[in-house]
Parts: sequence; C-alpha cells; structure tokens
Amino acid sequence: MSPTRGYGPLLRTSGALSFTVAALVGRLPIAMLGIGTVLLVEDRRSSYALAGLVSAAYAAGTALLGPGLSRLVDRGGQRRVLPGALAVSAVGVVGLVALAGTSAPVWTLLACALVMSACPSQLGSCVRARWSWALRERPTEVPRAYAWEAVVDEVVFVLGPLVVVLCAAVDPAVGLLAALGLGGLGTLGFLLLRATEPPVLPLVDGGGGSALASAGLRTLTASMLCVGVLFGTVEVSMVAFSEQRGSASDGGVLLALVAGGSATAGLLYGTLHWRASARRRYLLGTLLLSLGAVPLLFAPTVAWMAPSALLAGFAVSPVLIVAFGLVEDLVPPAARTEGFSWLNSGLGIGVAGGFAVSGAVAEATGARAALAIALGGALAAGAVALLGRDTLLPRPQPAGA
Repeated sequence: MSPTRGYGPLLRTSGALSFTVAALVGRLPIAMLGIGTVLLVEDRRSSYALAGLVSAAYAAGTALLGPGLSRLVDRGGQRRVLPGALAVSAVGVVGLVALAGTSAPVWTLLACALVMSACPSQLGSCVRARWSWALRERPTEVPRAYAWEAVVDEVVFVLGPLVVVLCAAVDPAVGLLAALGLGGLGTLGFLLLRATEPPVLPLVDGGGGSALASAGLRTLTASMLCVGVLFGTVEVSMVAFSEQRGSASDGGVLLALVAGGSATAGLLYGTLHWRASARRRYLLGTLLLSLGAVPLLFAPTVAWMAPSALLAGFAVSPVLIVAFGLVEDLVPPAARTEGFSWLNSGLGIGVAGGFAVSGAVAEATGARAALAIALGGALAAGAVALLGRDTLLPRPQPAGA
C-alpha cells in the first residue's frame, strides 16, 4: 500500500456531497431502530429474550425485503420505489410503538418490526449505485467512494445509538419516532436530488436473472451473514453488559466506540492505495475481525470494555469496504443495486440471528457468554471466504466491454 489522495476531489464530484449527506441522515434509523427496539421492548415487557427476538425480526426484514426492493430499484429507478418503502417503514415503527406497551400478541410486534427496515436498508445500496454512476468516467475512484460511504456508515453508528439513548431518558418510544423522522427527512432529500440518480440500465450480459447468480456474490453474502452475527451479538450484548453493571445508558457509548474505531479505520483505508487484491484484503480483514473480538470476552467492567470496543471496531469498515468493492467485480452494472442489497441481506440475517441468540444467552447466563458468539461469527466469516476464495475473482467481461 502507498499514500494517495484524500477525499476532497471525490466530494467535489458534481452533486456528490449533497447526496451523501442526505443518505447519511436517511440511514440514521439503521443504527437507531435495532437498539431502540431492544430498549423499548425490554422497558415495556421486561424481557431481554423478547427484546432480542423482536430486534431479530427487524433485522430479518432487511434480509427478506432488501433484495426484492433493490431489484425493483434497478428496474424502475430510485424515486419510484423509495417513497413506498418509506411508507411501509413508517407503518412498522408507529405500530411497534403503539403495541409494545399493550397486551398485544408477540406476533404483532414481530410483524411491525419486520417491515421497519424497508426504507433505511435501501439507502446504502442506492447511494453506492449513485457513486458508481457518478464516477463512471473515473472508475479507479470508485473504491475510495465506497471507503467514504463506509466511514459515513460508521458515523451513522456513532450518532444513532447516542441519539436513541438520549431519547430513552425521556421514553424509549421517543427514540424510535426520532428515527422515523430523521429517516423520512433524509430519504426525501435524497430523492429530490434527481440529477445524480443513475438511469435504469438494460441487462445485456446477465439476462433477467438475479444478481445472486454470481457464485462470488453468494460467497460474499454467506460471509456477510457471519459478520452480521458478530454485529447483532455485539449490539445486544453491549447493552446487557452495561445494564448488568449498573448503567444501561453506557451500552450506547460502547456501541459508539465500536463505530468510532471503524470510522477511523475507514478514513485511513480510503487514503491509501492498496496493491494486494481485493480478495486477499477481504480474507485478511476477516482475520483481523476475529482478533479484534477476543478482548471483548475478558473485559470485567465498562471502563475496561471501552478500549476493547474501540479496538474491535478497527477491522469492521475495511471488511465492509472490500466486500462492497468486490460487488463491482462480480455483478453486472444493471444489477448492482441488487448486488449491494444481497450483502445487506446477509448482514441482516446474521444480525437477526445474533440478536435472537445473544438476547436469550445474555438473559440466561450473562453478557460475557453472549459475546463469545461474536467471536464465532467472525471466525465463520473468514472460513466461508477462505473456502469460496476461488469464486471471488472478477467476472469475465462481455465482448466489446
């Protein structure tokens, strides 16, 4: 690797700063709805197991709704699909807030949580698709754009939990409603920036099939599922760890430290030119992710957990940056939004599993035992990528490309 230019020239691309800021605001619910659901359901129903289960349904919504909605975006355009997705998300948030404190059956909470992610889960894919189109004449800049968006994601995950925890001081429901308001504001602002929206492209080399026809994308999606287990486990476990030591609000601080470490690594990553192949960088990243999870198992107090959380975050954004960059090599341009969404779906399924299992484990045996699941997720992510490494080579280019 060697030093290269920073982010200034990238953000001076016409319209880029506006759409990335709008998408940042629109994505804040991604970092708010999960922990906000845990806080709301635990407050109203006094059960971490149920809170983890409802949060798992929210995360599963990303996996179930994401690829289909993103495929619609590829076929119909962003401004045709995202308003409807925003309306679905709003119904889910309002429904959960209304029902959590009642005697409503658990399945109604699960149904509301399932659809909350419909809109926020799409913005990450849509903004990366905008970068790919905006930089079509400067393709060597695309990896740096994805590094920038990974940093933006981590800013989201620094701010989101802190906002939710502050709102929870009033009432946990306020955090979820704030997430809905911010998500709507950012999404509508993003849609108003029509000049940077990528056009609908015909599928010329992949027929009408799914982006998941790519074996490499299947490998990445499976690996991202395991990374998602780590994410979901850490989110629930940090809240439980802090509450079991006397201060649930410290859970938001610990999650912000994880995101802060990841954002720092992402900023550094995007300023360097990497000679190693994306495949090799992804494998190395999953190894570092595993090493970073180890100290979490041994922190006895919140004070000791804080530097461990910061350290654990350093490998997060590099793994995500390389994964989204690999989609460029593995998926045809006309299916790229769907390709990005499959990675988010893998993460969503893993986060759902991490939420559900770690919530039950944290309630039964304590947060420390739950954190062991995070290490297992990181190790499994690396193993999947290693076994499927031959599928992560760039796809053959069509004749005349």
